Amino acid sequence: MAIALGTDITVVIGVMALSGVFTGWLSYRIRYRGDVHLIAGYRSGMAADTEALSRVVGGVVLIIAVVTVLASLLYPVLDSIPVDEVTYWSGYTIAVLVFSGYAVLTARKYVSEPDQ
Repeated sequence: MAIALGTDITVVIGVMALSGVFTGWLSYRIRYRGDVHLIAGYRSGMAADTEALSRVVGGVVLIIAVVTVLASLLYPVLDSIPVDEVTYWSGYTIAVLVFSGYAVLTARKYVSEPDQ
């Protein structure tokens, strides 16, 4: 059974796949290269353990990248299964928000509070 891909589906697949690959590249830079300056809200000197911070945040960003690429690959299957598009994208959004929230809460362990 071949799935006919229209222009709109092809654009969604391309944009999602490219954003997943870009996010994966960012996770590589954060986790394996230690580029913690790529983490939003990071201030130099605030992290108590930059290696652990980069490992946690980079790992979560890598999971989000994999979820994004999988979402792009599964998108054409929506026509053949009885799943509403709103349910599909809601599930993707919830997954990304849960992983992002986990990263924020876990990263707090590795950031020291500013002296006042």
